[in-house]
Amino acid sequence: MQTSLEIAGLWQISTTRTTVGWPLWSCRTRCIKQSERTALLLQVAFDKPEHLALLPQMKAFADIIEIGTPLLKRLGLSAIATARELCPEVMVLADTKTVDGGQFEADMVFGAGAAFMTVLSCASSATHETVGRRAAAFGATVIVDTITEAGKAELLPLNAVFPESFGYIAVHSPTDERLAGNTSTSHFDAVRKMHDRGFLVSLAGGIGPDTLEAVIAVEPEILVVGSAITESANPRETARWIRDRLPNPGRGWPWDRR
Repeated sequence: MQTSLEIAGLWQISTTRTTVGWPLWSCRTRCIKQSERTALLLQVAFDKPEHLALLPQMKAFADIIEIGTPLLKRLGLSAIATARELCPEVMVLADTKTVDGGQFEADMVFGAGAAFMTVLSCASSATHETVGRRAAAFGATVIVDTITEAGKAELLPLNAVFPESFGYIAVHSPTDERLAGNTSTSHFDAVRKMHDRGFLVSLAGGIGPDTLEAVIAVEPEILVVGSAITESANPRETARWIRDRLPNPGRGWPWDRR
């Protein structure tokens, strides 16, 4: 089935899917083949109101602008609208970390122009299903965030299945643990485990110039960089430096968008 849906009148996403149920949909094989060439998308995470001033500097380098959970709580849907206005060619992710009330939260953020939202892996299957339906209606994509399972041997149950509109598994090292002194990069190793299970991966936590080589080696589809860019002395040049080192940048979408 081919769909071409417009989100909030701001951009168009075209997808081609021939099977029902992710990760068994047709584009999985195509994207995994891309990932063999280290296909990477750069997602820049904004967590503070002052980070919004950096939006014009990021539009040349970011594939996805993330409105982080703290910023979303502080400014609400206006943060999504601001990102869409200042970076109209860049997709926006709302890091809602939804655990309940899936339909309401999905309608809010997708209606505001977000192309992605996050749902916690520990949320009920009912929440996953309702968010999946709303994402499909908007032509948007859902990312499953495993942050509550960080450090465990298995981030997802072995029989985990998600709606077709779910595009990635987020392997996520918690910020508070890193601020408390845990500098482990063991979450990088989980990327290959998720790939072996057929999932595309978004990798977040502790990613910056010092860890970029190790991140590229495990080949996530999305790498999420936050404070390493937004809190650096020169955010634009840091973003450029990272982007210039990504093999095949701007690839890894779960559909042929470009």
